[in-house]
Amino acid sequence: MYQSMLTSRGKNLSQARRKQSDMIMNATFTGDTGYKRVYILDPENGWHYEDAKYSKHATVSILKDAVDYYLQFRPKVHYPIGVYVFIPDDTDDEIGFEDYEPDNPFEDEGFDLNKLWMIVNRNDETQFVRYNILKCNWDFKWVCKVHGKMELMHVIGCSRNANSYTSGVWTADYTVGLDNVTNGWIPDTHYLYGDEGLKEYNLCDTRYMSHEQRFVMSHNKINPKVYEITKVVDLNPMGVINLTLKQDEWNEKRDNRELLVCDYYDDTGETQIIIPEAEPQDSTLTSYIYTAHVNENNELEIDYVDQSIRDTNYNKLQINGTYYFVAEYYTGTVGGEQIVDPDRKSEWKLKLKNVEGLTDAEINRLDKLMVMDKIDDNIISIHPKKASILIGHTFTLTVTDLEGESRSIMDVEVIG
Repeated sequence: MYQSMLTSRGKNLSQARRKQSDMIMNATFTGDTGYKRVYILDPENGWHYEDAKYSKHATVSILKDAVDYYLQFRPKVHYPIGVYVFIPDDTDDEIGFEDYEPDNPFEDEGFDLNKLWMIVNRNDETQFVRYNILKCNWDFKWVCKVHGKMELMHVIGCSRNANSYTSGVWTADYTVGLDNVTNGWIPDTHYLYGDEGLKEYNLCDTRYMSHEQRFVMSHNKINPKVYEITKVVDLNPMGVINLTLKQDEWNEKRDNRELLVCDYYDDTGETQIIIPEAEPQDSTLTSYIYTAHVNENNELEIDYVDQSIRDTNYNKLQINGTYYFVAEYYTGTVGGEQIVDPDRKSEWKLKLKNVEGLTDAEINRLDKLMVMDKIDDNIISIHPKKASILIGHTFTLTVTDLEGESRSIMDVEVIG
């Protein structure tokens, strides 16, 4: 009997105890004082929220570099080294995004660099694995040639001291130069996300960081501090690139003081960045949001009603109901007939319209009660959950084509 019970929980007593510990850890996870709801960039699933425990690794001191901290996820939940993760600070339980689940949090109005961290190592314990994380503190910007064209690149990472105790000046027989060393830790974006992920998450390829690349690492526009890469290590650990940088001189002709970007200009003083002119469009792209219903043949049928004369009942959503919305794009008209662009793909967003007098927690709760599911590229369903607090609230439904050329909105009101 004991052997049968043991086998159901593991092949031996050690496995059985680990499984029991995992169950206890999972059940009590949110009760820990270090519990945080973090927003992490997973190479497989993109940006999403995750449960985590945040804890101290070492004591902060002004006598040494910024220390790393521990981040622990639920049992058997793991992420690769090098990924970004937003962590709320002690002032609020929320990260503070304007959009609760932004597709690109770096462009969100609530973006706060002080809440962005990077996983830099993994502590492979026998159980309850913890990750070492560093707080990001600098946006590295550089100019380099990509596919034959000079481009302005950037990546957010961690500036680290190199424990250098030199005077900061190196003297040769006839010359005197700067001699100060620092470090930079950045994610190996291509290793983590590949070509498709770089495009999808709007990240720059950090493989283009090379020796003698120069960066401004200072907010001081009067006397900017410039550093040059002398060593690049991208194998230990995999997912993180460790840069060694030595201080360099500011070049008034080549460096851009306003943007704080090195080598922005060539030796003639002309910008190296070529900004292509937008190609003229033969027609104007327009988009519409239509409602749809399931007909007697169990097929989705679009309600082709002109938005300008649409009955307001089209915009009423009853709680616990399911409603369908379709986006269509038109490139122009021929003989009075609108030309549909079938290849356009949509990005949908649904947000509470009037938030005056509501707390962040109330706004987030109302947004979560409106369940939006993607059926295909241009069709979604909205299901207001059975909750009376939704009644009377209006939400704004927005659709934008992935190229960002057209945008359409519709207000929907929840009724009882």
